[in-house]
Amino acid sequence: MGRTIAPETLRSADDVLDTLLNFADEVIGGTAHLLIGHSAGAYYAQAMAARRPAKVAGLALVCPLLPGLRDVPEHRVVAGSGEIGDDVFRSYFVIQTPEMLERYERYVAPAAALVDQAALERIGERWALTPDHAPAYAGPTVVVAGRLDSTVGYAAATDLVDHYPHASLSVVDDAGHALPHEQPELLRALLAEWLARVERRS
Repeated sequence: MGRTIAPETLRSADDVLDTLLNFADEVIGGTAHLLIGHSAGAYYAQAMAARRPAKVAGLALVCPLLPGLRDVPEHRVVAGSGEIGDDVFRSYFVIQTPEMLERYERYVAPAAALVDQAALERIGERWALTPDHAPAYAGPTVVVAGRLDSTVGYAAATDLVDHYPHASLSVVDDAGHALPHEQPELLRALLAEWLARVERRS
């Protein structure tokens, strides 16, 4: 999402997937590319890799939204007073320090203000992708989940290590759904290791 309003024809998760696949074809053409997705982005990245495995050099899934979520923990704060920022910040970040608030106000809040709510509601009515029963993506994969993720949890993400034959899995303590902000150095290291595996296979 961004400043472009979604057309009325965008009415389901399948429509979103088709849009993303067409975008990748237009921008990248036949070149192999990396897919990195966070939350719902990871849900779509999985489907893109399944549809076009030969075009995907590597797949990274961060705090993935998945069907069959389970054992999603209650939100709790592990650092900070829990009394700074707005309600969204306080319900999203588990590390609530001034540094995290600055990251939220710089990166998250401006993007959240651009959400096309009408499109979200339309797509949300049919948010599950149609299963295509394609073989599991066999390229280098990394799955990163926050142990304290009160949005999607981490339990369903752990199942992915058995689904993908070349997957690394990390469940990060003291991180919630805002893991890219709360543990950026660790995420950077995990993605660097994944990129090294991609390079070795290219």
